[in-house]
Amino acid sequence: MLCLQTRRLTHRFREGTALAGIDLEVPAGSIYGFLGPNGAGKTTTLRLLLGLLAPQAGEILVFGRPLTPANRPEAMRRIGAMIESPAFYGNLTARENLLLLQRIHRCPAARVDEVLALVGLADTQGKRAARFSLGMKQRLGLAMALLHGPDLMILDEPTNGLDPGGIVEMRQLLQRLNRERGITFLVSSHLLAEVEKFATHVGILDRGRLLFQGSIADLQARRREAGMVRLRTDDDARAEAWLRQAGHAARRGEGGLALPMLDDPAVAAAVAGLVGAGIGIHGVASGQDRADLEDIFMDMTEGGARREAA
Repeated sequence: MLCLQTRRLTHRFREGTALAGIDLEVPAGSIYGFLGPNGAGKTTTLRLLLGLLAPQAGEILVFGRPLTPANRPEAMRRIGAMIESPAFYGNLTARENLLLLQRIHRCPAARVDEVLALVGLADTQGKRAARFSLGMKQRLGLAMALLHGPDLMILDEPTNGLDPGGIVEMRQLLQRLNRERGITFLVSSHLLAEVEKFATHVGILDRGRLLFQGSIADLQARRREAGMVRLRTDDDARAEAWLRQAGHAARRGEGGLALPMLDDPAVAAAVAGLVGAGIGIHGVASGQDRADLEDIFMDMTEGGARREAA
């Protein structure tokens, strides 16, 4: 079941196309990492999902219903959001900030202390929010977004600017809320290595186009694929048979032969054996240096293009 979906969502600014017909699918109960380099269109997408921008083409479905100006208030009652830096009154305490929102949302007053405890701010007492550390400010923003008990949370770069300890705390908090409260999270970030540690699903956006979408397991399969040794020969059928007889799990594909990653001596021995069997070798490529998810992310996005040009 999808709690959030877009169909051919498109948006353009004067400077150019921000989104080029993306089909986003966020499963209920997931932590969906929405990834892409700065300027990829992530924040534009989030603003469209929250009704802060009107889509120029395409459709947005929230909990199975199309998002329209008429039903946006109802949809927003089930959504919490923290876009860019959280907004609060610096001269008020965390509790005082939440009490103001509590009157707007008309939720029980007891909810204020509940969410303060959830995000670890119950002991801040009379400390003004302006004196909070960056990590505490991010947690206050999260508390404000959680106050009305949403089923879906949309967060834009929630770990931006945090130190390593703050990043770990935020990651663990999102996982706990997802696990214990069943909250679905859509989290935008440009840091794949970090998102991989807590997300269940990912979507990779670059220059307004969705390049990949699926589970973390799907993305890890790409890592395994990227980490294979690839051979081009003059007779792939014979080469495959020889390699299998030699104990290698080789398989044929459009780009030639692929076999699981081997160390350099094993690759050399395999190539020598093939040549000795009268099979010509046209090329050998190792994916060892590309087996990291961060490299796959870079290769998918404009970062890869910049790296190739360097």
